[in-house]
Amino acid sequence: MHFKLNGLRRNTHKEYLMAHPHIIKVRDGIMRLKHRTSWKIKIGAAATGITLSLGAVWWLSLPMPQNYETEVPVMARSYSVTPVSCDCPDNGGCRIQLKFYAMEPAQKTMPEYTVQEVSSLAKTVITFARVSKINREFDYSQITNSPLIDSVEYGVKDGNLVLEIYRKGAYLPAKVSVEQTLATIALSPANENYPLTSNQTPADNSAAFPALHPISFDALLKSPLKNAAVFFQGSPVEFETSTTTDNGYHFSFEKTLEIDKEYTVKTIIADSMGRTIVSSWTFLAQIPSAVALGKDRFKYLGWWGEINSNSVAVRKGVAANSDKLGTLSSANRVKVIKEVYGEWVDGKNLWYQIDGGMYADAYIFSDYVTPMEQPQPPKTFIIPEGVALGQNWIDVDLTKKVLTLFNFDKPVFATYISSGRDGNETETGTFHVWYKLKKAEMKGGPPLHSYRYHLKNIPWTMYYNNDYAMHGTYWHDKFGSPQSAGCTNLTRGDAKYVFDNTLPVIPDGKDSVFARDNSGTVVFNHK
Repeated sequence: MHFKLNGLRRNTHKEYLMAHPHIIKVRDGIMRLKHRTSWKIKIGAAATGITLSLGAVWWLSLPMPQNYETEVPVMARSYSVTPVSCDCPDNGGCRIQLKFYAMEPAQKTMPEYTVQEVSSLAKTVITFARVSKINREFDYSQITNSPLIDSVEYGVKDGNLVLEIYRKGAYLPAKVSVEQTLATIALSPANENYPLTSNQTPADNSAAFPALHPISFDALLKSPLKNAAVFFQGSPVEFETSTTTDNGYHFSFEKTLEIDKEYTVKTIIADSMGRTIVSSWTFLAQIPSAVALGKDRFKYLGWWGEINSNSVAVRKGVAANSDKLGTLSSANRVKVIKEVYGEWVDGKNLWYQIDGGMYADAYIFSDYVTPMEQPQPPKTFIIPEGVALGQNWIDVDLTKKVLTLFNFDKPVFATYISSGRDGNETETGTFHVWYKLKKAEMKGGPPLHSYRYHLKNIPWTMYYNNDYAMHGTYWHDKFGSPQSAGCTNLTRGDAKYVFDNTLPVIPDGKDSVFARDNSGTVVFNHK
């Protein structure tokens, strides 16, 4: 059978193969290979084909960006930050370093930031955008030691890190530099042309009297004053300014101070050349005796001090023109029973009301009394025989010149006393109070002794060893040293306290009482 197609003769299939014998050879080779191939190889080939097909489909489904930079965001949606350091190199400047971490891939590893200087508050505000996490806190010990940083406040606000640096020392604009993920905030030091502040009153880390108190400081500039701001406890205050020298100024204001409260003063001084200096200092509203002796200094009715000068006036009231009752010298000790505020003298207005001694309830200006070591109860003691639980007894250390009133094993009162002089010492031993008088008259003195005495109206007298007694004193203020003819001298206030807390008890309406059968309070004198 013959066909024609486009004028060409076409053979049948069989005739075609016979006309091309090389095709027959290829066909026969494939058939032989097919029969020889194992089923495992066939399955492996099929699996490989399927895997390649699936991989091709997945690859084709991925986006194929032509420009990679257009697909990764410029800024991360969020950053975290770690404070690295706050140090001050030898050049006098300071720097704060922060390390940032992008929370997702981004072209820029550092967030954007802005710097704002609030000169009226001497504050630098730096805001880093898109910060959601602070990895750790600042090392405040480094900030405390910085000469240019007063304090640092920071936190995440509205998705931004807000860093507020309150400045001190030279106030120049902060500079921020960036290197990869590290941001460095640099603060420059002052030079010799910057203003200087001095003579802060009250001084830094000092104690000031808790009353209406003047607060002042001086500033020395290299050019005229442009402006100044003063802050007290963080709030601006009105102040007075006076000129002291060429480009020298004195600033002052007054504030009422409360006891045991700390205060901070901050000043910002700028000259006509725009040079600004920031200074701050703190002080405590506390009286000097509280600094030396603490808050419990009145636990034994008052505290003891030494007169630190000669011819110190003792006055009836708390003013320099008040009636003068007498004088004390450096040989005297006084017991301060009250701290009061009176007339200002040399910038201070604290006066002490004293026990006596010669001038009970009178006043001395505080500068003339220095707190001293206070009388302390004995650390070890033996309760005298016959003292029952709950009873009071008296321990007198004749070496230390300290009297202690005990309630069985608990000391309730201690004070300085004066004991007998050489040749007429106070006797040691255990005794009982046998006679008590609100006022007594005493006279005597050995015939060969250099002195004799005749004293009337001796207050709060307690006889305990024949004619030896404990009593108040109005003829000397040398407590803590031997002064008597053998008796135990106390201040008038201390004598009354001991009198009121010992046996026997004086009946109402009576001025004296005897104890019967050794029922009076035990007195133990020892060295």
